[in-house]
Amino acid sequence: MTKAFVLLSGGIDSAVCLQRALADHDDVAAIHVDYGQQTEDIERRNAEAQADAAGIALHVLDYRDVFRHFAEGTIRDREYDSDETTEAGHSVGYVPQRNLHMLVSAAALAEHETETGRDVVLYLGAQGGDEADYPDCRPEFVQAARAAVDRSTDQHEIRIETPLLDRSKADVLELGDQLGVDWSLTFSCYNDADGDPCGECPACLERSEAFERAGITDPVAPD
Repeated sequence: MTKAFVLLSGGIDSAVCLQRALADHDDVAAIHVDYGQQTEDIERRNAEAQADAAGIALHVLDYRDVFRHFAEGTIRDREYDSDETTEAGHSVGYVPQRNLHMLVSAAALAEHETETGRDVVLYLGAQGGDEADYPDCRPEFVQAARAAVDRSTDQHEIRIETPLLDRSKADVLELGDQLGVDWSLTFSCYNDADGDPCGECPACLERSEAFERAGITDPVAPD
């Protein structure tokens, strides 16, 4: 009686969460959030391809108008390099309250798309290696969000699952390999060069290091 919804960004972590949800639930849907990020085109294509491969519905939420007021670090046209790793004490990819916005909207959509009385589970790809730079990837945030989201409705029991919260990026890759993730449908670059990773930004460097540690070949590694 449980319906699962996966926040599907088109990156590594959410791709693994999707396969985890598909393995654990019979009824699964995906949710992609467009907040105007400069890599949205490739992220959207990957999310659509992953959902199509799984034979599930993909819901797209348009958050551009909301996020344009405070997410300029990821939505303006700019170049990131390996020396630009933090800004104002956070990762250059940090967006204020991003995961909270996404969870609340995902919960609302899940309520709308799920029959009254059925349980709902939301999969969020918060990953252990991100907690230092992303406050909304920390266990304390997830615990508080779980309570708030579940108590916001009388129609369903809503759970938030974060299967990657205690895993390093290399651990996530190993789990994804076991679950059969198609890494060619994932993207981790802050710079979108017509869908090709730049190989120089913090996200590219983290991805390269993780694949090397996991002993897995990255099919979309830059030449």
